Amino acid sequence: MQAITYHGARDMRLQDVPAPEVEAATDVVLRVTRSTICGSDLHLWHGAMPSPETGFTVGHELVGVVEEVGSAVHTLATGDRVFVSAVLGCGSCPRCRRGLYSACAVTTAGGTRSNVLGFGSAYPGGQAERIRVPFADVNVFAIPDDVTDEQALFLTDILPTAYMAADFARVEAGSHVVVFGCGPVGALAQRCAQVRGAARVIAIDPDEGRLALAGKRGCDVIHPEKENVLQRVLELTGGEGADSVIEAVGRAELVSQAALLLRAGGVISVAGVIVANVDLPWALFLLKNLTLRGGLVNPQQYAAQLLALIQGGRLDPSELITHRMPLAEGAAAYELFASHADGVLKVVLEP
Repeated sequence: MQAITYHGARDMRLQDVPAPEVEAATDVVLRVTRSTICGSDLHLWHGAMPSPETGFTVGHELVGVVEEVGSAVHTLATGDRVFVSAVLGCGSCPRCRRGLYSACAVTTAGGTRSNVLGFGSAYPGGQAERIRVPFADVNVFAIPDDVTDEQALFLTDILPTAYMAADFARVEAGSHVVVFGCGPVGALAQRCAQVRGAARVIAIDPDEGRLALAGKRGCDVIHPEKENVLQRVLELTGGEGADSVIEAVGRAELVSQAALLLRAGGVISVAGVIVANVDLPWALFLLKNLTLRGGLVNPQQYAAQLLALIQGGRLDPSELITHRMPLAEGAAAYELFASHADGVLKVVLEP
């Protein structure tokens, strides 16, 4: 079968790879109908998170149809339309029982490997024609008839990531929320903050096209290279500062900047994948009684809630899709997404 495989920085290739098979009783094999490129896939492409392995299939955002079912799978049947959690849990270890699927002791082999699909050879990803998913009853979810494949595609990672960010940020009715970043996760974090009742969402991004889209989304917008960010946030929040700041870019320095923008007692929620050390202005955290939260998403925790919001018409994450391309053009899709060219925000790949 064909798949997009990793071979180092800026080197994703379409290759023929062996088709997956059921290997354990808890597995399913899916025919992938749609997949997409995530910002964290770009960390691989840019070389920000280099892998010692090469040749593995990438991609962790996908939907598909069940083709084969292991004998111990009880919640799925052949022919079901499904979406897959990007982060794999076993469902039985103490960490999974606490909802920390991203730290699953089994799928991470005690913390020695990634349990994110498409980040190594242990769990080949979904930018492919087919995929094997272990512990399917925990990690694979049926798509209701009134939810489209393209809407469900976002339930695999970035929509739960965005909602978790708003959850960690304690966004509630009347909140003033700053979101660093208007990329896919930032855009959905803005939407999730609005759904949770934020009175004002302030979007910050140097990309003028993405900033304009945030304005259409109902956000107040700040261009950080043309405006004084602190001054504008204080103006928009009555001089108090924001109740919370969501970092949705993945840049360490923005965490420190966020502390300046918060009111006393405010919260910083980190949704971006930050791979560098963060230098915190601890005196400011101490004097302002600030809180910092972040972590890998656990999509399993949010799947039912987010499905209900989509079904109720309160969220439509498919609004982010700007480009649809065949899987055979996957390498070009990475180049496009990384370049921010042609107004790209989210690229969907179809085998």
